[in-house]
Amino acid sequence: MGWKRILGLALASVALALVVWGLFLPLTTVSIKVDLPPARPSKPVEPKAVEIFIDANGAIQVNGRPSSLDTLASDVGAVSMTRDRNQQQLMIRASETVTYGTYMAVLERLRGAGWHKVGIVKEAISN
Repeated sequence: MGWKRILGLALASVALALVVWGLFLPLTTVSIKVDLPPARPSKPVEPKAVEIFIDANGAIQVNGRPSSLDTLASDVGAVSMTRDRNQQQLMIRASETVTYGTYMAVLERLRGAGWHKVGIVKEAISN
């Protein structure tokens, strides 16, 4: 058999395969309606920050509710939007006349309870 004849048979075989594939491929597709649930947002929603306020007398409030240094960690945990302490943002706002010792005592209580994502709000507050 010559090479021209082998080449002709190969091309004819490919052409026949393309014709058969073109005829029967549309018959194998099936349309099925699939109702999928809506997609979830790819980025999780950041929990709302817990606000801690220290007034001029050293009294502490957590989200507007009275608290104390002894109950601070449990009060923050009660109003926290998430139980993961590494994700919950805490914002401390203090009066200008709060002593350094009072401020650091609040920070140490929060750190000791496992709250590490703490921010400081610097605004002029007069009480």
